[in-house]
Amino acid sequence: MFRLKKISGVIIILILVVLFVGGQAWAQEPGGEFLKYKDPEPPSTSVLSTLAYIFSLIVVFLVVIVLAYLASRVLGQKIGGFTAAGNQKILTTLLLGPGKAVYVVDIAGKVLVLGVTDHSVNLLQEITSAEEIDKLRSLGSAAGSDGFKLVLQRQMATLQQMSDKFPLVFGNDRLSSPNEKASENRKR
Repeated sequence: MFRLKKISGVIIILILVVLFVGGQAWAQEPGGEFLKYKDPEPPSTSVLSTLAYIFSLIVVFLVVIVLAYLASRVLGQKIGGFTAAGNQKILTTLLLGPGKAVYVVDIAGKVLVLGVTDHSVNLLQEITSAEEIDKLRSLGSAAGSDGFKLVLQRQMATLQQMSDKFPLVFGNDRLSSPNEKASENRKR
C-alpha cells in the first residue's frame, strides 16, 4: 500500500514537470497571437434596415402616445367625473391644510358649501340667495380659465420667498436684508 502511494506521487510529479517545464502553454494559439487586440468588425447595415428601425421607433412612440391619451381619458372620467358632468361643478375651493378643504359646489341647481376632510364630507351651508349664486357661478367660470395662472403665480411667489430665505441653495448670492448687508460691510 505504501508502495502504491509512492508510485502515484511520482506520477503526479512527472505530470506537473511535463506541463510546466515542457515550454508550451496549451491555451496559447500556435501563432503566438493569443493576447493581440483585434478591432471588432462593425455589423453590415443597409438603408432598408435603417429605415425599418426608424419606422419601428415611430410606431412605438405613437403607440405610447395613444395609450397615454386613452389612460388619461379613462382616469379623467373616473377621477374627475364629479367635476366633468354637465351642471355639476366646483365653483371655488379653500384649502385649509393637508386633507382639509371647503368647497363651494353647484349640484342640480343648488349651491352648497361643503367641509371636506380625509374621512368625511359635511354640509356647512346651502346658498339660496340668487344674487350670491350668480356671483359664485361667474367666479367659478372665470376661475376655470384663469385657474392655472393663479396657481402659477402662487407657486412663483412661494419659490421667491424660499429663494430669499435660502440664497445659497438657489444660487442667489445677494443678501436679503439691509441688516445682513451692514454686518457684512463691518466684517470687511
